[in-house]
Amino acid sequence: MRIGLFTDTYRPSINGIVFVVESLKKHLESQGHEVFVFCPARSIRRNEHAATYDEDEHVIRFPSIKGAFYEDYDTSLFFPPRVLAQVRDLNLDIIHFFTPGQVGIMGVYAAHKLNKPLVAQHCTDLYEFVEHYPAVLPGVLALLTLLPFTIKVDGKDIREIVKLYRPRREVNEWNRDIVEKMVTLIYSKCDAVIALSRKSKQQLESWQKDDAYRYEVTLMPNGVDKIPLPSQAQVDAFRSQWHIAPDDEVFGFVGRLGAEKNLDILIPTLELVADARPHARLLFIGDFEYRETLEQAAAQSRYPDRITFTGAMLREDLGIAYATLDVFTFPSLVDTQGWVLHEAAHAGLPIVLIDKLVSEVVEPGVNGTFADNTPESMAQAIIDLLADPRKRQAYGAASKKLALRFTEDQQVAKLVAVYQQVVAAREA
Repeated sequence: MRIGLFTDTYRPSINGIVFVVESLKKHLESQGHEVFVFCPARSIRRNEHAATYDEDEHVIRFPSIKGAFYEDYDTSLFFPPRVLAQVRDLNLDIIHFFTPGQVGIMGVYAAHKLNKPLVAQHCTDLYEFVEHYPAVLPGVLALLTLLPFTIKVDGKDIREIVKLYRPRREVNEWNRDIVEKMVTLIYSKCDAVIALSRKSKQQLESWQKDDAYRYEVTLMPNGVDKIPLPSQAQVDAFRSQWHIAPDDEVFGFVGRLGAEKNLDILIPTLELVADARPHARLLFIGDFEYRETLEQAAAQSRYPDRITFTGAMLREDLGIAYATLDVFTFPSLVDTQGWVLHEAAHAGLPIVLIDKLVSEVVEPGVNGTFADNTPESMAQAIIDLLADPRKRQAYGAASKKLALRFTEDQQVAKLVAVYQQVVAAREA
């Protein structure tokens, strides 16, 4: 098949969607499919990163301006009719988009104009996201304006869209209402909708309050392969770099340090853990605009010398970070899957998290603990694991087994089956 992947984020950005698109492209191509990625250039010069990442004509970048609505979002610059002609010339068999942003909406537009099967993958919990980035409202409204020109709409659709322009007393309420209605309208026009977790599946199904906007949701987590194991010398060098002693007990988080990730909770959690376990250490491995706020909170905590920020690491080097941790903590309540949970499970780590429905690789009492959204609950779960090496070992072994249920090859094969099903349905 000839497959078009439309994404509003791609290299050199570092986030879960980028990893998903890269992995999917690689595995689909290894199975003989031809894959084209449509994405922002992250520069006004569309080819700036092409040589760095050894890209060919299968990666189609649009010039973009960074940070229009929040730091990690690019506003792409393109002329839709020209892109439509480009997509027509590629003769794609199927179009797959990952977020209903600017480039994603272009994929929706192309699919409907060219009568191509359309697959939506719900990668971002926009419903919660807008609470932390209220400045996205102008962008969401702009996308909403494009919908009648993007997908086939009727009189009812137009009336629903017009209603969303009526301001609400609370901006967050307005944002949420727009997101819910916009996503439901778009997804109801798709041939397949993929949710990455039970949480997202339940959310998307709960939004379908009108029989005119129904769609079936398929639960299909992204596949994640284990990161290469580091050498002991690499781990020793990392521990030395960050002054982590041999008898330190280390827990931490890997990922984007965003305001929406509920990461503040880990600093008072560290204080409580360190009260009971004097050798406890907290690592934040990653970067983003919220890092400065977290660093300020860490500096004002009772144990500032027990909290370390390493900055972002290349994914191929993250095995070093996971090998340094004794317990992986995941406080986020807004993730749709948590790619790093799979990586941590592959690395054989026990896991403490709050969101009970976000991952299929964590089972309570088997390889992880579900905590309440309080520092006290998080701290107790971590203390219990740090105090019991046998339990950590058993949980770690179980993590590896659970992670093997969702390898990249296995999940891509399931996705291809969905592609084949929607293509066959269109041809029937």
